[in-house]
Amino acid sequence: MGKISKAIKLKLQELRIDDIFKEKILKYKDYTKDEPGNIENESKEEKIQSIDINEAQEDEDKIIEYKNHEDKDLNIDESIKVGVENLKKDLVKENKILKRPFKINKSYKLKHLEALEEVVKKIEFEEKSQQVLKNVTINETMMQYFEWYYPCDGSLWNKIAENAEELQSVGITALWLPPAYKATNGIYDVGYGAYDLYDLGEFNQKGTVRTKYGTKNEYLKAIEAAHKNNIKIYGDVVFNHKAGADESEIVLARPVSDSNRNEYIGEKREIRAHTVFNFPGRGNKYSKYQWRAKDFDGVDFDDISKEHGIFKFEGKEWEEDVDLENGNYDFLMFADLDMDNPNVINELNNWGQWYLEQTKVDGFRLDAIKHIRFDFFSKWLKNIRENSKKELFAVGEYWTHDVNKLNYYMEKSNNSMNLFDVPLHFNFYSASNSFGNFDMRKLTDNTLLKIRPDKAVTFVDNHDTQLGQSLESWVQPWFKLLAYTFILTRKEGYPCVFYGDYYGIPEKNFQGLKDKLDILLKARKNFAYGEQHDYMDDASIIGWTREGDDDHKDSGLAAVITVNTGGMKTMYVGHKHIGETWIDLSNQCQARVIIDNNGCGVFSVRDGSYSIWVKEI
Repeated sequence: MGKISKAIKLKLQELRIDDIFKEKILKYKDYTKDEPGNIENESKEEKIQSIDINEAQEDEDKIIEYKNHEDKDLNIDESIKVGVENLKKDLVKENKILKRPFKINKSYKLKHLEALEEVVKKIEFEEKSQQVLKNVTINETMMQYFEWYYPCDGSLWNKIAENAEELQSVGITALWLPPAYKATNGIYDVGYGAYDLYDLGEFNQKGTVRTKYGTKNEYLKAIEAAHKNNIKIYGDVVFNHKAGADESEIVLARPVSDSNRNEYIGEKREIRAHTVFNFPGRGNKYSKYQWRAKDFDGVDFDDISKEHGIFKFEGKEWEEDVDLENGNYDFLMFADLDMDNPNVINELNNWGQWYLEQTKVDGFRLDAIKHIRFDFFSKWLKNIRENSKKELFAVGEYWTHDVNKLNYYMEKSNNSMNLFDVPLHFNFYSASNSFGNFDMRKLTDNTLLKIRPDKAVTFVDNHDTQLGQSLESWVQPWFKLLAYTFILTRKEGYPCVFYGDYYGIPEKNFQGLKDKLDILLKARKNFAYGEQHDYMDDASIIGWTREGDDDHKDSGLAAVITVNTGGMKTMYVGHKHIGETWIDLSNQCQARVIIDNNGCGVFSVRDGSYSIWVKEI
């Protein structure tokens, strides 16, 4: 019998397979080691075999190999498959042995074959059960797997590989990873100062081979580990700009106002622009394209005058269909890519195909899309999806309070992607800083979740909003779990959990909320299904329920959050729950709730807190 993992051992124990062996129906001795010719020359006495049960039991390690073997490289599904195949081979092999021209106890033959067949049938049943479980859809949950101050020690990719199984167990189905390519500040760069998109930690550039997070090989292994645990990977795509040029060149340019990029504030002049990208460490491997001033429309530094500002290149125009903040918000930082240049578009298309083939990612987080002409990514995504024949997920970062701008972008980009619900984040931020005075009935007002729930990626905080960053709008810690209760247990939206909220941010003395977030994540994974009923009828206390469905046993929940004083809320959870006892998973409230004959329960919440109620099992 081939070796089978610990997972199969446990499954067999559950099926009482050990009882088969206790009844002395044991695995055959390995007679196949004998040469056929020798068998024919053996004496009649040697041909007559008897099965020594006691001897077989003494040699149990060889008889039942799977009982002591732990194969940590296989997941349960793979182990079951291997176990079934090995047992089937054994059954065929056993039939051949029993057809040999020597006498054998017919009772043993019958019992032994029946035992093997029973094992095969029961493991095949488990295999089918696992396949059924695979086909049951669970709620999707993304995690942003980095924060701005993550150590520059090259450990992140390895950490993903180590933690993938645990993340899957609590309900994480996708990871948004930071930019994986070489950036201007080498190992100290979070990744948004993009230098060479083709260097995923493979070449000695910017003073290092690895990136802040590790080597290319470690990156690919992290993705592989995630995929083995049914976790999707979303790569971070930074196309707006390039940084860390290898050389500079003289360019005719003109300074413009920072508050109105359509307004010139000086005469045109020659500047020395950092726009020459030769990638000497990589050479021409993967791509021969070398970037020059013709590929950009402006920079933020003149190396002649040593002046910082915005310098628009002569003969170039800002892209027209971008956000209108600051007059025209095409330019953001560094050397701004010219998306009107067909050579640039072609190179970005080529890179997308290469990156997908190299990494096997499942989708993309698209950086700074408000600064790139609005039809670009719809075409880029269409191209890469058609060529790869994959339904690649995409979520764009369009930073604005104004949900109407998000809706407009969706229309202009042909609904080709989801968007982060930035307005909802700001509602969380406002509520957390309101000293209990935020009207919770308005929590979803002017949000993408409200007008386009199918396209909203909801989040509480991220690497830009955390303390000390450019878009700092940190949701106060006391409110974070209320916000996560909201995005993780409701029907609409695709929630994203922030690494810093989960593991903590040592740089800012924030401890993280892993243990409590794990409870919320498991609530989403196991209970947050079925029809939703909202009770957004109080300025302080709001609640909602999910009735559950037939695909998820014991599913259904009730959630209550309050920005001020605690209280109780009577809410309907469904007639199928009549008579059930429900408890608070969060352990905030110790009382039990009995669902009445109308399918309702009275659910409580403590001051400035949250509660999540599910059936007591």
